[in-house]
Amino acid sequence: MEKRRFFASLGWKLNLLGVGMSEGSATASDHGRRNRLIAIAAGAITVVAIVLGFAGDVLGLPWHWMRPAAELLLLAELVGLVVLERHQLFEPVSEKVDDVQSRVGTVQTRVDEIHAMMTENVRSSGQVTPCASVTDVARRGAQALREALARDQQAPQILRMARLGGLLVRGANVEEDQGPAAELQELLDALKAYSVTLDTPPDARSRRWSVRVIFAVATSRSFDLYLQQNMRSLYAGKPSNVEYKALVRSRIEPTLSPAVVTDRDIVAVFDDAAGSFGGAWFQGPQYLALFQRWFDELWASIPEDHLVLTRNGFNQSAIDRIRKELEAVESAQTAGRA
Repeated sequence: MEKRRFFASLGWKLNLLGVGMSEGSATASDHGRRNRLIAIAAGAITVVAIVLGFAGDVLGLPWHWMRPAAELLLLAELVGLVVLERHQLFEPVSEKVDDVQSRVGTVQTRVDEIHAMMTENVRSSGQVTPCASVTDVARRGAQALREALARDQQAPQILRMARLGGLLVRGANVEEDQGPAAELQELLDALKAYSVTLDTPPDARSRRWSVRVIFAVATSRSFDLYLQQNMRSLYAGKPSNVEYKALVRSRIEPTLSPAVVTDRDIVAVFDDAAGSFGGAWFQGPQYLALFQRWFDELWASIPEDHLVLTRNGFNQSAIDRIRKELEAVESAQTAGRA
């Protein structure tokens, strides 16, 4: 009889556990209240079983099965409590991990916002970064060209470029450019991406840009070499948005040139008499307005008959005119030395 009562109680407890594990539609408060009632009932049953088990041993009653049953009940209660309280045991840890991840994402977003704000403030207030070598100038110029082309432009833009020293290649022998070929080629490739030709897609970003270039020359050899090695290979496709003007100088002069002027950045170079150059990277609206005005005034001062490359292709008459002017300059220099 006692065994039947015990197992009946055990079955009632297991049924309660089963109910606790199967109901999923109750609210959080109902789950908590139900779990507490189950825990109290299971604890009471377990305590009674343990007391009876020890009492049977002390009084010599034939309840030898009571102690194993009490141990089984205790184990069942521990397992049941783990199952019932699994949400309180494990889910808070998961929630904390998710909360930490969310906070990390929020902090990273805030850092990105601060970085963007600092960058915009730098552009607004102005910054000058020196470029100590040809490599630095070429890399910075290529970067400025790529970034400007990648931006969504709301209005037509003009890319301005100029080299005003008079020597367009470096080294004692103008036929051997001793500069860093890879960096200069990267700059030329970035410039070529601005060209609009017949096969340029209608939605290409380059269609928002016009390109104007001023280059100064002081020798016929430098002019011919620049024409053959750079211009004809770069603009063989006859772009419709590129114009080049040539400025004839009486001699090679160290001077500052606005080498690259985009919608935001300016890369200025300082040419020396040997064709080597360093420069600086300017950021800020005040610098942009200054260099744009300088370039536009110089462009307007150069006659239209010095337009070597037009929207219709190379202007052979302008090329012949530049050669004649350079020959006259070189003849005057030879006569002066004699």
